[in-house]
Amino acid sequence: MTKSTHRFVVAVLAGVLWAGPVWAQTLKIATIAPEGASWMNDMRAGAKAIEEHTNGRVKFKFYGGGVQGNDKQVQRKMRTGQLHGGAFTSGGLNMFQDEADLFALPMMFNSIDEARYVRGHLEAELRQRLEEAGYVNFGFAAAGFAYMMSNVPLSTLTDLDGQKVWIPEGDPVGFAALRALGVAPVVMPVTDVMTGLQTDLLDSVTVPPVGAVVFQWHTRLKYITDVPVAYVYAALLIDRKAFARISPEDQQVVREVMEGIYRKFDQNGVRDNDQALRALLESGLQMVEPDAAEMSQWREIVRRSHRQLAREGVFDATLLERMERLLEDYRAGRVVTSP
Repeated sequence: MTKSTHRFVVAVLAGVLWAGPVWAQTLKIATIAPEGASWMNDMRAGAKAIEEHTNGRVKFKFYGGGVQGNDKQVQRKMRTGQLHGGAFTSGGLNMFQDEADLFALPMMFNSIDEARYVRGHLEAELRQRLEEAGYVNFGFAAAGFAYMMSNVPLSTLTDLDGQKVWIPEGDPVGFAALRALGVAPVVMPVTDVMTGLQTDLLDSVTVPPVGAVVFQWHTRLKYITDVPVAYVYAALLIDRKAFARISPEDQQVVREVMEGIYRKFDQNGVRDNDQALRALLESGLQMVEPDAAEMSQWREIVRRSHRQLAREGVFDATLLERMERLLEDYRAGRVVTSP
C-alpha cells in the first residue's frame, strides 16, 4: 500500500468513526395474535408509517400466531436479544414488573366504568414502573372483561367441584384466587389451551369473549357464567436496550405512532368484546346467571386472597390499598378527576 493510499484509507475510517452511531434498527416483536387479526393489521400499518417517517431507519418484524412460543419463552428470547419485544396480556405482564397486572386482579371491578376510573388515576404510575424496569411501553389497551366459559353450567362454588379450570402459566394471582375458592387450577400456556379443550384436559377457561372467538375456543365450550371475572388488557413491551439503539428523534416517532395505535385499541377493545359476547350467544352458547347469594361470598374470598399476596410481597400492598380506596370512593359517588 502506498503512503497516499494509506492516508486515504485512514481518512475514510476516521470519517466513519467520527460520523457518530448508525441509528438503524429492526425491532423483532412476537405475539400470539394470529396473522390476519385486527391487532396484526393495525400494528403492521403502524410499522409502515414508522418506517416511512424515519426514512427506513426503524423497521418492525412481527412474529404472529405464537410461533416464537409462549410468554415465558418470548421473555427469555428478549433477554438474549433474539427478540426485542412482545405483545402481552394481563396475566403475563407481571413477568416484567410485579404491579403491571394490578388492574386485572380477579373480581376487583363490577363494571367497565369502575376499571376506567381506577386506570385514570393509576395507569401512568404502572407504565412508569414498567419503564423503570427496562421496558418501553405505549399504554394499556383494554380487552374488556373475561368470563368463565365451560362445558357445564357454573353458577355456584359447588358447581366448580372437580372442574378442570385453566389458569395461564405465570399468573400467581389468578392461581391463588382459584385455590382460595377451592378450585385446583390446571396451569398451561395460552398456546396449549385449544389442545387442552380438545383432549378433555380442560373443562373451563376464563377469557374475554373476543379471545374465545379469535382462538376458536368457543367451538369447544357451551356455557358462559355472567360474572365479570377479570378486567383484561394488553401492552406492547420493547426492551429498553434495543430501543436505545434508535436515535432520540426516531424514538419519538415510534412513541407517537404506537401510542396512537394503542389509544385506538383501548377505545375499541371493550366494544369489540361486547360484540364478541353477543356473537357467542347467537352461535349457541348459553348464559348462566350466578347464584346471587354466593356472589358477595366469592368476592370476599378473592379479596382476602389478594391482600394475602400483597402481604407476601407478590405485589405492592400500598398500590392495592390505593386501588381499593379509589373503588370505595367511586362507588360512594366521591369521584375525583384523574391527574
